[in-house]
Amino acid sequence: MTTSASRRRREDSRRAAKRLPRTNRKLQLLTQAKKLFLSVGYRATTTEKIAQAAGVSELVLHRHFDDKKALFLEVLREIRESTLRRWQIDTAKQASPLKKLQALAADYLGASRTHALEFRVLHRSLVETQDAEVTAFLRAFYLDCEILLAQIIAEGQQVGVFRAGLDPRVGAWELIRTALAYTLTLPLGIPLYEEPDYAARAIECLLGCLISKS
Repeated sequence: MTTSASRRRREDSRRAAKRLPRTNRKLQLLTQAKKLFLSVGYRATTTEKIAQAAGVSELVLHRHFDDKKALFLEVLREIRESTLRRWQIDTAKQASPLKKLQALAADYLGASRTHALEFRVLHRSLVETQDAEVTAFLRAFYLDCEILLAQIIAEGQQVGVFRAGLDPRVGAWELIRTALAYTLTLPLGIPLYEEPDYAARAIECLLGCLISKS
């Protein structure tokens, strides 16, 4: 066997070792795309940069995604589905509406750190991306959040836990806006956020405006 033939065989073997199952490759591309969308933004991210970060060619990327927007929408879809699924599981474990909201608030404060990359991609796209399809997708996600939160608040009103005169939708959006502000300021390294009892104190403050005083 010639030296060049031996080299070709070694290169073919390395290429084969790098091949991933379709599902794994798609997940790899999504992971690298999230990092780029966060670090350089949607506009500056290109399919070439995503492919390079994943160690593949653009041809391989386009076997999974038609273009950058399709990949971005898939990133948002995955974040939306995993977040809502996690919240539904958390609330199903709780009997009272107050406990359900406490569980969601605790999950969000914890998830903002555990899933910080995902949430920052989601929130950055609110102010950076002007694409109508992306905007519609984000709007649908937050309306899903409104429905979930407003339903819990309405349940609490029925049993006298939350203020009867409060519009559940308003309460839901105040919770959503507060959560958005927390995620957006998390990268600043606010000292208060690092205090061990901050989460419990924040949740108490957050839900205090909803609780009935009677």
